[in-house]
Amino acid sequence: MRRFDEANLISNLERLPVPFRVAFAAACAERQMPAYRFFITQTERNPTNPMEIALEMVWADPNATNCATGLERQIEAIMNLIPQEDSIEGPWTQEATNAQNAGMAVAYALRAKLAGEAQEAAWAARVAYEALDNFIINKESVDMNTPGNELRVFSHPLIQAELGRQERDIRTLLAANNREIARAVQEIRDRARAEAAAFFGLN
Repeated sequence: MRRFDEANLISNLERLPVPFRVAFAAACAERQMPAYRFFITQTERNPTNPMEIALEMVWADPNATNCATGLERQIEAIMNLIPQEDSIEGPWTQEATNAQNAGMAVAYALRAKLAGEAQEAAWAARVAYEALDNFIINKESVDMNTPGNELRVFSHPLIQAELGRQERDIRTLLAANNREIARAVQEIRDRARAEAAAFFGLN
């Protein structure tokens, strides 16, 4: 059974060039993007998706940026688009939580691009794992105080599938030659987009 091992993940990410670290973080965000897209279509009369546009810009150029000020402003703008309990009308929902996590993953991908740090990319992966953890607990009304339920949640197929995808992406990027950056990034992006519909197991 796979477990989320952040220390090991960071160790592997540190072996990668910055564009690959950014691509890994972007993939974690990409698989969650349908949740953000669904949320804004339900809450905005004329929804646009600057979050999706920002993520597309990360994919287009995953290299560390020389324009730190511009990227910092973009990160600030993205943070303001992440749903918060005091910023939406009506009750807080699971859909809002899912969108919040998707937005945070995009922010971490941007921060990985800004700083080039393995930790930022690892946090994007943690957000994906914790998003599914929260989703499963609430969807199945799991009482985490009951013995055995922590293992029940951790071994859930949705969590195991996402941890498997993260491990696979790391293997793909570690095996890629630095001269094949564009090809490897496209492979990770295309696969993440294809798998996004299955992230929450709703399709």
